[in-house]
Amino acid sequence: MKARSIAFIVASALTVLTLTAVSSPSQAAPPPLDVEELEVGLSIPWDITFLPDGSMLYTQRDLKTVTLRQSNGTKTVVLNSPAGMWNSGETGLMGIEADTSDSSGLTFFTCHGYKSGSTQDVRVVRWRLNAERTSATLDRTLFGGLPSTSGRHGGCSLVKGGSYALYVGTGDAATGKNPQSRTSGGGKVLRVDTRTGAGYAGNPFISSSVAMKRRVWTYGHRNVQGLARHSSSRIWSVEHGSYRDDEVNSLKKGGNYGWNPVPRKSGDPSYNEGSNSPMTDYNISGDQRGAAWRSGDPTVATSGATFLYGSMWGSYSGRLAVTALKDQSLRFMSVSSTYGIGTVTMPPELDGDFGRLRGAVQGPDGALYLTTSNGAGVDKILRVTPSS
Repeated sequence: MKARSIAFIVASALTVLTLTAVSSPSQAAPPPLDVEELEVGLSIPWDITFLPDGSMLYTQRDLKTVTLRQSNGTKTVVLNSPAGMWNSGETGLMGIEADTSDSSGLTFFTCHGYKSGSTQDVRVVRWRLNAERTSATLDRTLFGGLPSTSGRHGGCSLVKGGSYALYVGTGDAATGKNPQSRTSGGGKVLRVDTRTGAGYAGNPFISSSVAMKRRVWTYGHRNVQGLARHSSSRIWSVEHGSYRDDEVNSLKKGGNYGWNPVPRKSGDPSYNEGSNSPMTDYNISGDQRGAAWRSGDPTVATSGATFLYGSMWGSYSGRLAVTALKDQSLRFMSVSSTYGIGTVTMPPELDGDFGRLRGAVQGPDGALYLTTSNGAGVDKILRVTPSS
């Protein structure tokens, strides 16, 4: 679907955006929300994951730390600026995901910038906690070689798939040819084997002679900031637009999502974010897939995403929760049986009161956990639940 009509309805201080969709989703308002400031005084907490015992792990991008928070509130920094980990601009210690395929419950993955000697890239690493859960050590570098330049458009989001699959959303490193080059890891969603870092069996280009191409699940992305797994196992991505059209995408194996930021002049490799570089460029040869939802002009800087499930969410069980940095808001998006986006609602409790919202994860207790991204020393982790 290349175009969508948007109507604005304002009721009881709640903004409801109704987008043309295949189905006719419910127009019910979200439940009133309680927002608890679970952690304060943080510096760009980028992402959250939960271990099998319910403990929380969270990253701080520029500090390059991973902190373990137990359910009683006790905190331990288990990873602190390890050798080679690098941050600059938008890149640092970003995505984190528990390794649910490991029965020990002690391993997790991160996606982060790396620099050592002449090597600079973004890479995915598996770490192992000690038995006391007081520190983590490098278990394995799953793979490196994701493009990195100034630190702009570093990505980098992680979400566990079924069995040994791990999905990795990447940025294009502000390099024009990366998103459409299937041998580059930039501007992609990759699917890799958690045991080896190799391309996962059944990937669309698994027979390629190029290792990075074997990892590609989808391509033609700009800067993937969030990944979420639907109950159907379909993966969804959230990415930043240029000056327009942040996107929420329903990912289809081998799909090209149309970002091609190079000038039309043959041989010009420069990065082109102007008006002739739409987020989905239908003039590229082949079949491009349009976004399930887009922000229009201007962008709102959508970032993290998670699906919400459970009776505590009532009619909002099954909705996609999407954070936004620039307009400092949360959106609940309904998803149709054909993977379209229907009604989008913005709860007033999270519409500007906490500043820029980045990470979004549903915890094992059913609550929605969010991170803010306002700057050094002022950020928070929020626990969000429907009011009882």
